[in-house]
Amino acid sequence: MAEEPFMKIEETPERITMKRGEKVIFHYNKQPTAESTNHADHYTRTGYIHPLYSPSGRVITGDYAEDHPHQHGLFFAWTKTSYEGRQPEFWNQKLESGRISYRKTLSKENGPERCSFTVEHLFEDLTAPGGAKPVLKETWEVTGYDRGDEVFLFDIQSTQTLIGESPLTIEKYHYGGMAIRGTSQWLPADKESSPRGNIETGKGLNREEGNHSRPNRVTMHGPVDSGHAGVTVFSDPDNFRSPQWVRLHPSKPYLVFAPMVEEAFSITAGKPCVSRYRYLVFDGEPDSALAEQMGFTP
Repeated sequence: MAEEPFMKIEETPERITMKRGEKVIFHYNKQPTAESTNHADHYTRTGYIHPLYSPSGRVITGDYAEDHPHQHGLFFAWTKTSYEGRQPEFWNQKLESGRISYRKTLSKENGPERCSFTVEHLFEDLTAPGGAKPVLKETWEVTGYDRGDEVFLFDIQSTQTLIGESPLTIEKYHYGGMAIRGTSQWLPADKESSPRGNIETGKGLNREEGNHSRPNRVTMHGPVDSGHAGVTVFSDPDNFRSPQWVRLHPSKPYLVFAPMVEEAFSITAGKPCVSRYRYLVFDGEPDSALAEQMGFTP
């Protein structure tokens, strides 16, 4: 009997799970989660990762947060856009003007040192006359790597391809793009308190100093379930407008790599928008030397 792969992908009708041995790294949601039923229908989302676990099993992402129910674990969404004279928005779901959803699984691969899966998403303009109009086809190629017992490491490569001929313009705005929402345990205890979680760039800039800076990596971490855990997010040096700007929220546990902070751009026919991000998940305090080793090669 062949030995079971150490890095593996498991799929059900509801979700895709990435595992290192018997440890779950994360779940990717193909269908709405049970939590979605506690919120208005327009906040329902598929095609994102949550929960993301630390190597010790602590959940470090959040979903349908009370303060921002439109933020969903690891997700990609554009904010202010223009399309055929309309302004669909894919980030703020309460506007009910744009929708992103899982469509199908394209591939899966297991192995001794790495595993991967590829899925397809659909971006739809809900403001179009006559009903929802497809705008973008997005694929996520997600690859996990075995880097020992102390960390989880995986990449997400997003490829967004225009459907039809009309360009989608991503307007200048202060946030939007590849995002991560952290656990509610990193929120301030009250309005007068500082956040219990920390966000800092690879150069050591905090939330305020690092907001709209252009770092190669950002780390979000803090206390979780009587321990400490976090995640470092790296932006590939080959990404569009690299190093990309980042939005670091002053009090909420979320950050986003946002290439439109200072100037708009368009996704046009025949020219897909490709971007890649890496995630280093750990227990304990951040280790800068380790992050340097695990990041993208310059």
